[in-house]
Amino acid sequence: MTLRFCLSIVLMIAINSALAGEEVRVLSSEGRLSSDLGGTQAARMDFNFGTTRAWLLDDGQWKIEGDVIHRSGFCGTYQLGIQFGTGSPGCANVRWLSAPIFATKRLQCNGAGAFHSGSNYSFSAKQSFDEINCAQRVIKCKGKCN
Repeated sequence: MTLRFCLSIVLMIAINSALAGEEVRVLSSEGRLSSDLGGTQAARMDFNFGTTRAWLLDDGQWKIEGDVIHRSGFCGTYQLGIQFGTGSPGCANVRWLSAPIFATKRLQCNGAGAFHSGSNYSFSAKQSFDEINCAQRVIKCKGKCN
């Protein structure tokens, strides 16, 4: 009886682990040109996603930072990333320049949120800086997500 009970628990854990997939959360935001002072000062586009903020420089450098919430009692590995695009006002009908580029990767457990901060470079964003008016914050989780 004990062996059967142990095997059923192992089977339940295996099934539960197999069902733990990948979760993706996205949120779009319109950009706001915050500086274009000429000379050696780079033009900068700022994006506000609530608890997450990002910026893009006209040379293709970008940074994203903010809180990532984890509500599960188990663990999940979270990545925070961004993608840039052009679209209608309100970021409708956006044509994304590339797939999301992820800047962070953190293991989060037991309902604990975490501050993520990272940066990278995008050649396509550099080439299309004057046309970019939207960005999309992308949070990807693998494991036991919310």
